[in-house]
Amino acid sequence: MVDKLEQKFLLEVSKRKREKRLFKKLWRKIKLSFTRINFKQFNFNRINYKRVQVRHMIGIALLLFLIFCQRNLGANPINRLITKLAYNPTPPVLESPWSWSDKELHPLIAKMTPETEKSIKSVADYIAKNESDPYLRIKAIHDYVINRVEYDLDVLTTGNRPKQDAQTVFKTHQAVCEGYAKLFQALAKAMGAEVAYVRGRVREEFAPVDLIPFYLRAGTSKHDWTLHAWNAVKIDGSWQLVDTTWDDNKQNKYSADYLMLPPQAMIVSHFPHLAAWQLLAQPRNRKSFENSPILQPQFFAQGLTLITPQKYETEADTKVLIKIKTPKDYRQKVIAMSTPSKQNKLFNWQIFQQKSSSSQSDRDIFECQTKTADRNIEITCDLPKSVQHKVLIYSQSGISTFLGEFKFN
Repeated sequence: MVDKLEQKFLLEVSKRKREKRLFKKLWRKIKLSFTRINFKQFNFNRINYKRVQVRHMIGIALLLFLIFCQRNLGANPINRLITKLAYNPTPPVLESPWSWSDKELHPLIAKMTPETEKSIKSVADYIAKNESDPYLRIKAIHDYVINRVEYDLDVLTTGNRPKQDAQTVFKTHQAVCEGYAKLFQALAKAMGAEVAYVRGRVREEFAPVDLIPFYLRAGTSKHDWTLHAWNAVKIDGSWQLVDTTWDDNKQNKYSADYLMLPPQAMIVSHFPHLAAWQLLAQPRNRKSFENSPILQPQFFAQGLTLITPQKYETEADTKVLIKIKTPKDYRQKVIAMSTPSKQNKLFNWQIFQQKSSSSQSDRDIFECQTKTADRNIEITCDLPKSVQHKVLIYSQSGISTFLGEFKFN
């Protein structure tokens, strides 16, 4: 097994070296070709095409081919190098206003008139003219996208995928994640901001497989339903992460959970193809990403720190322990419930509603015990059956907020 892996590694290294040598050789030929052209005496109306050497045409064709490859091969060395040179993504040195005390639509978006929405540029100019704060400018763009665009569920249920370019989304007001991210990028660019379109994937737990008809899943069994797209935007010299798709929820409640949230909160659910876009000092690998506990942005917004367990799925007998550290003067009440995983096909919020509803049978939902001491919250759950359970955690202070979930086998 080790020999096979070593051979595979050596073959990959050899392949990359050949590609690098080919690119350098081709680039030298192209530069040499251009130095031989006297552009001052070049009359484009009297081109003698017979004198254009075939090797020049081949060189240009190969260059275009290499550009196409680097744009479509994903996280290859060329793509990483170009990303490094074009954007230089690094961990943010300044904190953003997240988790946003102002949890309402930006007033510029709320009162925008149809005359202002003639084009992407007119919207961007309107925001730039009337909002001077760089963070609030990006918030206004975020709010415009989540307010004007609806997620196109027909793409999931029918398999038909309309164009997702920014202009099409601006006109149709419908998109999937790609269209959300491209419209956000176009608006930010039109306003003069430095912005990137980030490709990646979400956790397997979050893939919208249940929304896709069986016949489509069977016909596209090799399709990766975890693929996703979002944005990074540079403000005051610091890169910030934004996902407008995930902030556009169905309940028509305003959300800015994924607007410039800290990278350590984003990596819980979003894994970019290029590790640099994690914006972490020590990037995670795919295995670590999938195995980490599922913690919601509000877990981090409330200043909580998870002590144990450090994995999403943990082996347990009949009793489990979850320990959370709280900040000073933490006034929220934390509660937890367990439910068999195989029966948990509802949204987490629906499970909480089921427990709190007297008309629902709660024979499969069990409330855990919570104890607080020395800024530590200890949650213990008794699992009545030797089956896989999910433990769902909430905080309560007037309203209930979902914080995260764990699996215990």
